[in-house]
Amino acid sequence: MKKTALFTLAALLCSTAAHAHRVWVESAHTHGGEILKAELGYGEFPDMEPIAKDRLHIFRKPMQLVTEKGKEDLVQKGQHNYQYQSKKPVKEGSYLVTAEYQPTFWSKNKAGWKQASIKEMPDAEYCEQTRMYGKNIVNVGHESADTKVITRPIGQGLEIVPLDNPANVHVGERFKVRVLFNGEPLPGAVVTATFDGFDTSDRSKNHKVEAQAFYDKTGDDGSVEIIPLRQGFWKANVEHKVDFLDQKTCQKQASYTTLTFQIGHQAH
Repeated sequence: MKKTALFTLAALLCSTAAHAHRVWVESAHTHGGEILKAELGYGEFPDMEPIAKDRLHIFRKPMQLVTEKGKEDLVQKGQHNYQYQSKKPVKEGSYLVTAEYQPTFWSKNKAGWKQASIKEMPDAEYCEQTRMYGKNIVNVGHESADTKVITRPIGQGLEIVPLDNPANVHVGERFKVRVLFNGEPLPGAVVTATFDGFDTSDRSKNHKVEAQAFYDKTGDDGSVEIIPLRQGFWKANVEHKVDFLDQKTCQKQASYTTLTFQIGHQAH
């Protein structure tokens, strides 16, 4: 392998490793008439960890609950800064809970990574404007499996749209989703998925992306069928990079998105 190829591969691995953190959303089992509680995951899935002070501004947009009436902000409340809850009790039904990581420049030079563009780090080896999105399917009540709210796109820059409610999907059956980029189907996108308990290794030191239990690519219409081979809490992932419009500012616009869902009954 040529040195240039080795350098390119090393740069790619470094850029990937630095952004192994992904945003995802997890919600507690909720009955009709109860306050809905949700958590913003940003760290080593499936473990929750407090959001560092120098990252809090990236999450300035609150988590949101998506209902038939639209989107409503959740309130940050709880012992930790990643905990949110609804302002009032929710009715039985199927909803989405979302989180968003605001567009942020990240550049890397020999000293490491910094929240900066190339203009602020002229010796940067690599720069990307990172955007992250998380979406969780919430079925409030044991019998809720509606599709009206959850199968509608909500306008995330990179979005995984479920085409059915996972409550209707049994282990080993196919769960069809569609990937959209800026509202349009994204063909050829790599979709991976894993579940809580699949990768039990300690990734706290290397921030390696957890091992995946599913891999496939979207078709021409942006759809793919995820095959959940066991029950539990699942996280599907997609990432997509395009050239940043102003190459003097940054090289890539990188979007990362997750869809989390429950297969089988959730523990009380």
